[in-house]
Amino acid sequence: MAGRPRYTEAQLGEYFDRISLPAHRRLLSISSLPAAEKLSHLQILLKHHLVKVPFENLTQHYSWHRVVDVSPHHLFKKIVHQPGRGGYCMEANSLFHTVLLSLGYDVYMAGARVYDLTAGRYGGFSHCVNIATIDGTRYMLDVGFGANGPTAPVPLLVDDAGEGPELPQVSPARMRLRHEPIPQQVNQGCRVWIYQHHTGAEDADWAPTYCFVDVEFILEDIRGMNLSPWRSPTSFFTRRIIMTRFTTDREQAPAEDGGAGPRSADEEAVSEGAIDGAIVLFEDTLKWRRNGETRLQIKLESEEERVEALERYFGIVLDEEDRDAIRGTVSEIGNVR
Repeated sequence: MAGRPRYTEAQLGEYFDRISLPAHRRLLSISSLPAAEKLSHLQILLKHHLVKVPFENLTQHYSWHRVVDVSPHHLFKKIVHQPGRGGYCMEANSLFHTVLLSLGYDVYMAGARVYDLTAGRYGGFSHCVNIATIDGTRYMLDVGFGANGPTAPVPLLVDDAGEGPELPQVSPARMRLRHEPIPQQVNQGCRVWIYQHHTGAEDADWAPTYCFVDVEFILEDIRGMNLSPWRSPTSFFTRRIIMTRFTTDREQAPAEDGGAGPRSADEEAVSEGAIDGAIVLFEDTLKWRRNGETRLQIKLESEEERVEALERYFGIVLDEEDRDAIRGTVSEIGNVR
């Protein structure tokens, strides 16, 4: 692990503030913990991160420079020091990876290919996950995929048929892994891990979401992969704004908040609550889904309304320069496409 960045104890403290981690959970090292407590603590960190740090691509739309830097120290300044901000997969998972390394977890990053449901095939490496090993068992962790992503550590365990156990995601949805080759491979003897999601509906099937390998990707790999979502002319992220943050059952429902929703989850709501849904902002529409049902849907009619929604639902306040950066672009609300 030569040259792999770590965060200082002071920086870990700032990160704990950012994710609203209770004081009694603020460990600076997990090395001496029994295996069961290491896993339990990992679950707590993951939940707090998913609720407090959104999956988002605002830098590509609301910034004058539009530079997506995935270096751990830049990500700390962006995500920890800027209230409400998060990042897409390479950003969020790189920050979380550095936090876990700094705490003493045995963890590495791996590349993933996202499944295109319309095309019926996987793309190239454009996503990443973390794989942590605790007491000989490996767990996949992902804090940078969005509403269908895993909400708990997923063990890399399968039966003889290559199928892993079904695990709860956001009720009634479920998640699982399969270990098998994908149809696009020439070498059908080479198995990869496939993360699948099920909505919980009776007429739904298990849907592949992405596949990942269990070979370590180093920082240089992550920087190289980042060019696809950041700069590729075919990248979804360059044309559309998308944001997701998970919510808990301790947060006020829209009807209890005048139909408007919360500003953000406080420490008690995150710590004591169970993940029950997600707030998703996609282009000009904001939805809050809880337990498989849409509880709130708002059509945003102007840039001013979207900027207000960013502050109210995600706690993000953009300065004037960043707000102006979207003017005239394809992702501006009201711009002809």
